[in-house]
Formats: sequence, structure tokens, C-alpha cells
Amino acid sequence: MATKNTASLTYQQSQAARAALTISQKNVIDQTGIQAYKLKQFEAKNFRLLQADQKKLRDFYVSQGADFDQIDKDLEAQQESELSDTNQQRGITPSAGAGFLISPDVTQTQVDSVLDRMEENDSRIAELVGSAYQTGFLGAVSDESDATLRELFGILAESHLLFRFLQGKNVIEPAKREPKTIGDLLSQWFKGSPAYGVLGLTDSAAPTKAKTKPAAKAEATADESEG
Repeated sequence: MATKNTASLTYQQSQAARAALTISQKNVIDQTGIQAYKLKQFEAKNFRLLQADQKKLRDFYVSQGADFDQIDKDLEAQQESELSDTNQQRGITPSAGAGFLISPDVTQTQVDSVLDRMEENDSRIAELVGSAYQTGFLGAVSDESDATLRELFGILAESHLLFRFLQGKNVIEPAKREPKTIGDLLSQWFKGSPAYGVLGLTDSAAPTKAKTKPAAKAEATADESEG
């Protein structure tokens, strides 16, 4: 009889363990120290955790009282039921997503820094879009709302730049003292971000050219780091 691997954990097991223990992702993140984006994307099937993080999660769930023997039985029964329903319906079912693509030229440190910044941006975006819209003289946009919109569009642009960087492409050049294009202005604005240096952009640096190697799945990046 094969011995179960008590150091591994699937996204289904993580979801089921949390449900059985009635704890949120935030509870797990706060108590294990695992970065928020890792757990969220892991349970969304878009990220493969390193073996050490899988073991940390599994050990935490066990320490809280999770019974993985029962969890595995419940998951197996659920999968059999879903398969039976699918066969009966013979309909079209959604397929799994392609995953979050990350260039093999991007290091794990860069991935962590960029995704942490994107998480911060998501929180700030939520605050900005929830702010009140104000009008000024003759119904024009007030100075306050105009400033909010500018910040919002800047953060959205920054997150896009970071996302493209993860896929192996820098779409802006280092900041210039006297901007001549909208791209130059964007680069100057982005210079105030803590992620500016992660992209290898400096005032004296030459523009970073896009890599030509094909992007790989985040799972592959994580595996390479583990190895």
C-alpha cells in the first residue's frame, strides 16, 4: 500500500480544510506567514506552491484539527458525483484556465516583489473607486475627484506595466528629466513606485528590451526555484 505524502497539499485540500475548520484565507495568511498572493492564486488554481509552503499549510491545518483522511474521502466522493452529473448532462463544461504566465527570465525574488506591489495596488484601487464623485463650478469635475482619477489611472497603468514585466516585456523606458511623450510622463510617474527598481529601470540605464524566450507557467517558475 502506497504511503501518503504528508508534505504535499492540493488546492482542493486547502479549500476543504479551511471549510472544515471555518477559517478564512486571511486567518491562514496571518497565522502561517505565507504571502497573500500565493495562497489566493494557489487556491484559484493559478499558482503552484513550493513544497515547503505546501508542508507549512498542511501542518497548520493539522494543528488546527483538520482530518485529511476524511477530507480526501469527501473530495473523492465529490469528484465522482461531479463526473456522474457531467456524464448525464453531456453538456459543455468550463475548462481550467491556462494559468498565470511568468517569463523564465524573471527571478522568484522579482515575482514576489512585483506581485506584492500589485496586491497593494488592488487595495488602493478599491479605496479610490469607492470614493465620492464631486463636481465643481458649473458641474465640472472637482479638483478632488480629478486628483483621484489621475491617481487611479496611474495605479492601473502601473499594475499593467508590472504584469507585462512578469511576462518578460518592459514597455517603458527609464524616466527622463524632460518628458517628450506620454510614455516619458508615465515613466516619470512610475519612478515614484517602490517597484521601479525591480524592473531594472534607472535614470542612466538603457531601455530594457523585451526577452524573446517564451513565457512559462508560474508553476514551472516555482518548480525551478524549488529545485
